[in-house]
Amino acid sequence: MKIRLLALLILFPAILSASYFSDGIRAYKTGNYLKAKKMLEMALKEEGSQQANFLLGLLYLKGGKGVAKDIPKARIYLQKAVDFGNIRAKCYLAKAYLLAKKKDKKRIMDLLKEGKEGGAGECSAIANEFNIPI
Repeated sequence: MKIRLLALLILFPAILSASYFSDGIRAYKTGNYLKAKKMLEMALKEEGSQQANFLLGLLYLKGGKGVAKDIPKARIYLQKAVDFGNIRAKCYLAKAYLLAKKKDKKRIMDLLKEGKEGGAGECSAIANEFNIPI
C-alpha cells in the first residue's frame, strides 16, 4: 500500500504538468507537424491556450510534413497571437501578408518595425528575404 501511495505521489506532478500545449511543442520541435497540429488545436479547445495560436500560425504558414500550407489560416492564427501580445507573431503575420500578395504595405511595414523594435530578430530576416528596408 505504501509503495502504491509513493508511486502515486511521484507520478501525480508529472500527470498534472502534461498538457496538449506541451505535447504540441514537443511534436513541433521534433518535426512531427501533424501531431503538433492536433495537440495545439486541442490546447486551444480544451485548455484555452492562446500561445497555441502562434505555433498553429507557423505550421500553416510553412506547411509540410502532413500539414498543408494555408496562408489564410496562418493569418487568422497569427493575428490572434498578435492580439494576445506575441511580438514574434508580428513578423510572421507580415510574412503571411507578403506571401498572400496583400497590398497593405503600411500594415506590413508596421508589423515588421514593431516586431523588430520589440526584439524579434525574425522581422529583420523576413524584411531581408523580401528586400524590404526597415
